Amino acid sequence: MDSATPGHLTTPGRWIERLETPVDSASLAVFRIVFGLGMAIDAWRYLAYGWVDVLYIQPLLHFHYFGFEWIEPWPGGGMRWHFWAISILALLVAAGRFYHVASLLLFCAYLYVFLLDQVAYMNHHYLMLLISFLLACMPPPALGSFGGRAAPALGGHARPTLVPQWTIWVLRFQLVLVYAYGALAKLDPDWLRGEPMRSTLERSAADYPAIVTVLGSTLVAHAVAYLGVLADLMIPVCLLFRRTRWLGLAIAIVFHGANALALNIGVFSYLMLAMLPIFFEPDWPRRLFGAKESALAPPRRTAPLLLALLHVYVAAQILMPLRHWLFPGPVRWTEEGHRFAWRMMLRTKRSQIMVHVTDPTTGRRWEINPANDLTSVQLRELEVHPDLVLQYVHFHRDRLRTEGIDNAEIRVDWMCSLNGRPHQPLADPTVDLAKVGRSLRPASWLLPLRDR
Repeated sequence: MDSATPGHLTTPGRWIERLETPVDSASLAVFRIVFGLGMAIDAWRYLAYGWVDVLYIQPLLHFHYFGFEWIEPWPGGGMRWHFWAISILALLVAAGRFYHVASLLLFCAYLYVFLLDQVAYMNHHYLMLLISFLLACMPPPALGSFGGRAAPALGGHARPTLVPQWTIWVLRFQLVLVYAYGALAKLDPDWLRGEPMRSTLERSAADYPAIVTVLGSTLVAHAVAYLGVLADLMIPVCLLFRRTRWLGLAIAIVFHGANALALNIGVFSYLMLAMLPIFFEPDWPRRLFGAKESALAPPRRTAPLLLALLHVYVAAQILMPLRHWLFPGPVRWTEEGHRFAWRMMLRTKRSQIMVHVTDPTTGRRWEINPANDLTSVQLRELEVHPDLVLQYVHFHRDRLRTEGIDNAEIRVDWMCSLNGRPHQPLADPTVDLAKVGRSLRPASWLLPLRDR
């Protein structure tokens, strides 16, 4: 293939050649810098606000992802040191120092934290994990791509370099996916009728007094709902085309700025804005800073195995958010397929959960109060996710076995209000969940949502 002219390449060959087309590494270097700084800042926030303790040190139990039940937090204050390590590795990635080792260790360190507890799941954490993985697969972008003798000291090369075009494309793909599936998820009957925003505004009217008083919660909720869909659709489309990129960036600034001011979604809005310049021409930083062009070092050919794995990655990212179609019932009710699908701010649940235990040997019955075992953060998530409820039941089942009660029956009365609806049962109260195993299959013990 190397010796063939482009006109004689097969279709796969032409595609590989396009992926391997050399482009300026300047924009990739800036992306690496802002992303590394963003990850370091996020790690510092978790340490400064005590979230490391709340999420990973204080809890009596942790809610694990299926298949990763064996992962446990570091003992003692080890989790704090782990977050300090994440911040240092993120700074090394930003600076381009020891890039291959630092980027791989950053991904592994963040993956460990991500898998520790489902309660801590947030979409921007998932995005940061994916981006850190992609950066670990890439050649180190040279800071020297946009000039300056100080570049090598900051981790760049003395000579500006080129990178394969796929490094830019895969990052653009990942960001477009967030917006595209965010828009698709919002084509939901509840969202299009203004829920859960309307219920949120009515419950928290004191936080938005002026706009709610003037326009009313219903009008504001519908405006937010439809403008949200429009923004998620327009931002990636505009960014993908050269003539409309500035328009896309302007819409993104307004959209993410409003989200940052009105919603408590952590660093997500700021991180998305900081990464969007990757959609501009690869040499934009060098042109912006007026750096002189010089001979650019060509990139090495990408290993065929890595290119194959990247195609698998892209396919998995496209399919993963669609898996909720394999489960019965709306995902906002069952939560099956909710995570890893870029479904953001689409539902609010208000629940009342009663856990009943029966010892069939003695006939004794009693209730378990989750508040006695869980932190406030865990309780809030327990009221939303059925898979957490099942894990909580299994935690008590195993604890009762250590107390000599081997065949305890545990049932759950779960009344849940979804997006302002009246409370209705979410779990079948007749099913003994102590005997229900964890599975990736649909949960047969969940009851269907009734809209009437």
